[in-house]
Amino acid sequence: MSPLPTRSLIFRRTTAGFSLVEMLVTMTIAALLIGWLLPSLHAARLSARTMVCAANVRQMAQATLAYTTDHDGWIFPLKKTLPDEGTCWWFGLEPAGGPTQEGHRILDRTRGQLWPYYLIADTIEVCPSFALDSEHYKRKFTTNWTTYGHPLKLMNPTDPVRVQQMTKPAETVAFADAAQINRFQAPATPTRPLFEQWYYVTRAEATMHYVHDATANASMYDGHVRPLAPTSGLIDLFPEAPVGRPPKTIRLQVH
Repeated sequence: MSPLPTRSLIFRRTTAGFSLVEMLVTMTIAALLIGWLLPSLHAARLSARTMVCAANVRQMAQATLAYTTDHDGWIFPLKKTLPDEGTCWWFGLEPAGGPTQEGHRILDRTRGQLWPYYLIADTIEVCPSFALDSEHYKRKFTTNWTTYGHPLKLMNPTDPVRVQQMTKPAETVAFADAAQINRFQAPATPTRPLFEQWYYVTRAEATMHYVHDATANASMYDGHVRPLAPTSGLIDLFPEAPVGRPPKTIRLQVH
């Protein structure tokens, strides 16, 4: 009768390592799982960014309506000159006498027209899908500022507008993803265009940023948010910055 295996022999047999075949099978299965999961993870990340962006433009629309409530219905101007202080854009104050070179301009965002009305300041003015780390991105100010544009015609300082003039607020844009292709300000050149953050949308220029799977997020003046698709061709110089004109299905002015 054969003797029973000793404890050390049992231990050696039960703790033997993977064979080469087992290791290759395991690595193949892991590679397949990663291949299946990566597209889902990428899609989930894009979806999350789109949702954050939608929440951003919704809050900016709410801040705009709060501003108009405190200002007898008047919509904020694109900019105004403050004596001895500088230019107060809707998104911040550019002090007088400061640097004028692109990328070196100074901006005090706390002096923006909507800043006092944000629920959480300094978190909602930039879309998480905007490619700030791209080699094709052109900086304008020393600080990050905004990637959302308000309709230019609603901010005309020489012909101010009140929300009471809007006939269809549910079809009128409050804020939307915005970007601009720059060919004329250094470091951009006609032969080396760059894209930059932008602060208004208009039908006269390709300023809407269709960054969310060929759509742009937009909040309307009744408070709801909708995705917008372009109705004409996009300027697709950069995959991360597809810009185009606003669709004809929405309004960018009161009438």
